[in-house]
Amino acid sequence: MGGAGVTSAPGIAPGRVHLQAGEILCEQGRPALAAYPVRTGGLKGVYESQLGWRQVSRFFMPGDVPGLEAHDAPAYGISVVALQDTECCVVPIEAVQAGLANAELRAAALDIFRRQTRRQSELLIAIGSMKAAQRLAMLLLDLAGEQARRGVADSVLTLTMTRNDIASYLGLTLETVSRLLSRFRSAGLITVRHRLLRIVDEAGLAAVHADPERVTLRGPGVD
Repeated sequence: MGGAGVTSAPGIAPGRVHLQAGEILCEQGRPALAAYPVRTGGLKGVYESQLGWRQVSRFFMPGDVPGLEAHDAPAYGISVVALQDTECCVVPIEAVQAGLANAELRAAALDIFRRQTRRQSELLIAIGSMKAAQRLAMLLLDLAGEQARRGVADSVLTLTMTRNDIASYLGLTLETVSRLLSRFRSAGLITVRHRLLRIVDEAGLAAVHADPERVTLRGPGVD
């Protein structure tokens, strides 16, 4: 999501950090000291409420920038955890702020915030008003769109996140996610092999997103 703009701006010399699956990149509530453009791998953002419940709120892929907080927030709004072996750049927040004087970097940062806001708004709408099949179709189409935006012309998605993570992100149960993936596969919309998911019928998946009642999904009913 515009990470290249952050790392190539004049005057910014980022470091590197390597994470293994399960390691924390930054922690909710801690001072926001750096932004972390993702080079390889994948991460998830986890929000924890004051009551102690936790929800996956975001997925980060190469080109995304965890830790880049809107409105110069002094603390990280979510915790960011590696889903697999991951490499990120480390850009001190002072360097980011100084670099915003550069028009290219400022435009890239605004583009990041716009996409984050749009995706979060779509997620809230999905959880609040969409059926389970629509939510999962939305996520798969979004992941495919982000992959295409990064220049990867491939219908195969590597799902770095677990089905539990997907369930948490979409406000569903693990059982519902597993049933829906099976039904999407039976309907010829996708194929799944371990964590490799191929979108076979993107138009059909988009039709499910628009109105799941118009698409025949064989198998037990899912709300």
